[in-house]
Amino acid sequence: MTKPKVSKYFDKQFGLYVKKKRLELQLSQADLASKVGNNYQNISRLERGEISPTLFWCYKLAEAFEIEIHDMIVEINYKQKK
Repeated sequence: MTKPKVSKYFDKQFGLYVKKKRLELQLSQADLASKVGNNYQNISRLERGEISPTLFWCYKLAEAFEIEIHDMIVEINYKQKK
């Protein structure tokens, strides 16, 4: 079963956002993985848009970035509309 185009697009935008925030905080993928309780390979796959973020992932990433989950989703959604 293939993913719908909207889902693929969101996954890609979400990944780009995660990478941007990670680099702003000067974190390696391994550093971020440690903060969210995962491994760097999954962070890499997430940043490339290869996997879809779960609600739990969104929560853990927002916590690691020290932002509200709502703000993170709104910023990603805003970029999609441009």
